[in-house]
Amino acid sequence: MLMIAGLGLFVNSLWSNSHVLGANADFTSNTLLSATNQNRSAANETPLSIDPELSAAAQAKANDMAAHNYWAHTSPDGQTPWSFITTSGYNYQQAGENLAYGFGSAGDVVSGWMNSPEHRENVLNAAYQNVGFGIANSPNYQGHGPATIVVAEYAQPSSSAAHITFQVDNKPAPQVKSAHELNAQAVSRVQVLTNGQAAWSLALISALTGAAATLFILRHGFRVKRWLNEGEAFVVQHPYVDVAIVFIVTAGYILTRTSGIIK
Repeated sequence: MLMIAGLGLFVNSLWSNSHVLGANADFTSNTLLSATNQNRSAANETPLSIDPELSAAAQAKANDMAAHNYWAHTSPDGQTPWSFITTSGYNYQQAGENLAYGFGSAGDVVSGWMNSPEHRENVLNAAYQNVGFGIANSPNYQGHGPATIVVAEYAQPSSSAAHITFQVDNKPAPQVKSAHELNAQAVSRVQVLTNGQAAWSLALISALTGAAATLFILRHGFRVKRWLNEGEAFVVQHPYVDVAIVFIVTAGYILTRTSGIIK
């Protein structure tokens, strides 16, 4: 049992540090586009194409977030997402932005977005035709150590700049600066592994973990004295039950840890 718990803590440590490795792994526009279009294809939506102007806007936003260490759709100096897009020269009819950091791979980022209804709508929005991705590494982002920041700018092109709208997390943005942005959302590892397809997965894992921990306490809470007296003999009598319980608790702890943050 101690070996299982120790191995679980070791795996958790490696998984927690994967966001550092991610900075040198597959965070590229192509891998993000591939993961995005896989989800759009599964939803019977047409694939998005990379637009150089949107890419420039997304990269400028990612660089700005890393340089000024903020986590918001609007920068501290008041630059909105759509100001980055218009500055890049892209004329849009509709546009949206998704943000993420702390994930270990491009696939995990898109899975994280797919776990949020608002972000998911941006990924799958039928009106969007183009996308641009920005990727920036920070040595100590938000005080949490090294992390990769990912910005996605989605848009439907327009022949003129008239009647344009912008959506943050697929919510219509007002014409004036608003503080009513969606709160940052932590995405657990089990949610990433299920790619947002099983909304009940986190609740199920948490329930199983809690039940297993409660069962373990009930089994042994009233037998502490017997444990002390019989020691190894008691464990030998019930080895597989205890091993299974410890395994479930350890696995549940690992899978429910945060994989990354989206906004």
